[in-house]
Amino acid sequence: MPERDGRTRGDPSYDVAGAPDSRAAGEHVFARELVERVNHHLRTPLTVVLCHAELLIGHEHEVPAEVHASHLAVLRAAQRLSDVVLGVCDLVAASVEPMTPEPVDITELVAEEVHVHRDRAAGRGVRFLISGARPQTCVTDARRLRRALRELLDNAITYAPDSSTVRVSSATSAAGTRIEVCDHGDGIDPADRERLTRPFERGTHPRQPVAGRGMGLALAAVLAASLGGHLLLSEGSDPGLQASLELPVDVTQPGPVPAPDVPAQW
Repeated sequence: MPERDGRTRGDPSYDVAGAPDSRAAGEHVFARELVERVNHHLRTPLTVVLCHAELLIGHEHEVPAEVHASHLAVLRAAQRLSDVVLGVCDLVAASVEPMTPEPVDITELVAEEVHVHRDRAAGRGVRFLISGARPQTCVTDARRLRRALRELLDNAITYAPDSSTVRVSSATSAAGTRIEVCDHGDGIDPADRERLTRPFERGTHPRQPVAGRGMGLALAAVLAASLGGHLLLSEGSDPGLQASLELPVDVTQPGPVPAPDVPAQW
């Protein structure tokens, strides 16, 4: 049964005793205002800087080479700063934006998100293999879940070897819902797994994007927590990385989130 005031356990202003926590509610309001202020005071002027820097780059033949090089440096720095600002906004917003719990068809959601990534994966010969019994339904926020899964799929495609398979599995029972994304890349050293779920932490893999901001796994972890669950990173096969979103079957219900068994083909 939903809580009396409409809050769910994914809401930062709801405490485990079942009553609103005034301090958490205040932090929630502050965080939302912070995102709005960052958008206004940082993203707006950054957009202006980027637009003018890109305009200057288009006139490279009209200025000395050293001036053009300076323009390029300004553009790259502005792009990097913009990525950082966007990343911070994404992380904060993931925790404070209103949640909309609703029945979600997990197998359909997984299939749709995998389809979005097929073209990018095909560019490196990577294919997806999806498994999971039908029907699977849980009560959660579909938008947050999609974003978390999107980050895991993007991460898997980035580090999966060429012409390999990325396996995506889902399982739902009364105990909870688990969605797993497993690639056959080099995996993550156990000592680095917790670190790489923190914002701005980057790995050392050769395919690590040079300008990457180190936000993907951190954002997936924050989103999973906001849905009352967690992100678990473990060793896959060959050896690979297995990234699991472990979520409650109903985000409006309090209680622990034991993970259901994964289908045998996994």
